[in-house]
This record gives sequence, structure tokens and C-alpha cells, in this order.
Amino acid sequence: MNLNSTSQLLARNEDALAGKILFANPEDSYPQTLSGLQDVYAWSQSKTLFDQLLRVGFNEEKLVFSAQWDSTFASDFDHIVIYQPKAKDLLDYLIASVLPLLKTGGQVWLVGDNKSGVKSSMKRLTQGLEDVGKVDGAKHCLLYTGYKQQAAKAFVFEDWLTSWEIEIAGQKLTLCSLPGVFGHGKLDRGTALLLKQLEQHRFMSDVANARLLDFGCGDGVIALWLYKHTGAKVTALDDSALALKATELTFAANDAGQQLSLVASNGLSGIKGRFNYVITNPPFHTGINTDYSIAESFFMTVKQHLTLNGELFVVANDFLRYPPLLDAALGSHTRLLRDQGFAIYHGRQPKKR
Repeated sequence: MNLNSTSQLLARNEDALAGKILFANPEDSYPQTLSGLQDVYAWSQSKTLFDQLLRVGFNEEKLVFSAQWDSTFASDFDHIVIYQPKAKDLLDYLIASVLPLLKTGGQVWLVGDNKSGVKSSMKRLTQGLEDVGKVDGAKHCLLYTGYKQQAAKAFVFEDWLTSWEIEIAGQKLTLCSLPGVFGHGKLDRGTALLLKQLEQHRFMSDVANARLLDFGCGDGVIALWLYKHTGAKVTALDDSALALKATELTFAANDAGQQLSLVASNGLSGIKGRFNYVITNPPFHTGINTDYSIAESFFMTVKQHLTLNGELFVVANDFLRYPPLLDAALGSHTRLLRDQGFAIYHGRQPKKR
């Protein structure tokens, strides 16, 4: 795995990175590169990056995939490196969660591409850190640091949890979300259109015994609606540890925890077996960049996970070039709706002749 520009910027300043180091949401293999020189830990909220670090040989005992860091696992770090996330509230969450893990006198490093908004994020480091400033910049990336000079406020996970109630497509739902989760704190318009379309759909007569998959579950709104509408147990999949935790909390808030199976996976690689229904509002961004690879990989492999006559529902921005991918995967598709800048597509696994 090649180093991206942000890690290259860190690498040219690595003489200052000495001792016990935690990387928060690293974007490539740089923690493994540095681990040969220092005592390095990595916390990834992306299953994709977690798996990539394992593949390049990062020490599994120092690598964590989780929504929050367990301070009993490791703390007292000399340096903590944060890669600028797309969501500013997720940056606030990360800073608040790592400050108690840092030694007094230790440094927090923040690195990011200019397009990520890292320049305006420097002020966020001043909440709890001293001597905050720019260290370096190159290849349209910036690197900032700040020093911890006093005890940090304890991190309370529940303070970052957002809960609200909605009524959508005939169901009353309590939803829970966390910073960085898609549609954080609100119902995405595309998802709302999809659920209203699903309310009109004629599901199989014994749907309560069907296998249902929500691909890219976010805060769990689609998965929960499916359970409430059909009575079937639902499998919810996401790459994000934050999304999986939010979905878990959403089901718990609706007394439905026993009806949910969670899968952390990069695409469908972590899924076994076939489903009668696969429903998705698939992601098309990696960080700040448009990235078709997630959806393309999904469409290429979804046929292997649909039962004969199994059905696929997709909602997406209508400018995305998904119809040819659906046709390549399932032979044909139907556009059920086009409205408010979104399209809803339906495909079916062909029966064997």
C-alpha cells in the first residue's frame, strides 16, 4: 500500500515522532512503516483500513477496530496522530476521545489534505491543547500540532450520541447516531424516498422468515424499518465501526436488539450465504473524493448473495451511473422512481430456466 500525500508529510517529520504513538484513523500503511522504529498503535474506524494494516503485517495486538478507544487497552501516549476526517464533528469526537490518553507534555498531530478542511480545523486543537500551530505543508496538505499541558476532561461516549424519533412510511422509529455516521442526526432524503417505495412493495408471503440485508447500514434506519415492516431478522453491514455501533444502539432503543445481526465488512466480502432481499443506499465517497469502486464492487458480487428470484433495491443520486452496473449484475433492472435528485432501482436474481 503506497503512502498518500498526508502520510508522506508525516514521514518527513517523523524524527519528532518518538516513543509511544497512537494513530487515529490512519489512511494507509504508514503506522506499519513507523512501527519498526517506535512503539506504534493504530485505531481504525474503517474495516477496510483495518484489514489493509493487517495485510501489511501490522501487529494485531496493537490494532483496534472500534467506535471508541478502550483506555484500559492502552494509554499514556507520547504522540497521537489524527487524520482529518470529512466530518468536522467526527474530528471533535476524535480529539475529545484521545486527549485523556495523552501524557502531559505529549503532542497531538493533525494532518489532512487542504480539500478536507484541515486549515480551518487548527482552531479545534486549541480546545485542550497549547502552543497549537502549523508544522509543515506540502503537496496540498497541512500538518499541525498542539501540546497537552493540563489534565484532559474525561471522555464520555454517551455525550456524543444523538437520538431522535421519526415517523416514516408507516413506522415510528427511534434512531441513534454518532459523529461521522452517514446522515448524522437527520433522515437522508434518498433514504426517505426508498422507505416510502418499500412500503408499497409486495414482499413474499412468508417474509417474516426471509433473509434481509441492509448494505451500508449507517444509523440503522433502513434495517430497523425493514424489521418493523416485515417482522424478519435483519443483517446490517457497514465498513464503519461508528455506523455499526449506531445501528446497534438504534435497535436497542427500539427493543429489537435480538432481531439484528451486525457485519463489519469491506463490501460483501464478510457476508456468507444468500438473501431474499438486499436493500442499500450505497456510499459513493471515500473521504472527500467521489469513489465508484465501493458500489461497483457491490454490484459485481451481489448476485452471489441473492437467492433465486431474490430482490435488490438501490437508492442513489440520479447522476450516478448505476443502471449499466445493475444490468451487468442481474441482466436487467427497473427504475421505480426518480424524484428530488434521487433514483430508486429494482433488480431481481433471474430464476434458472
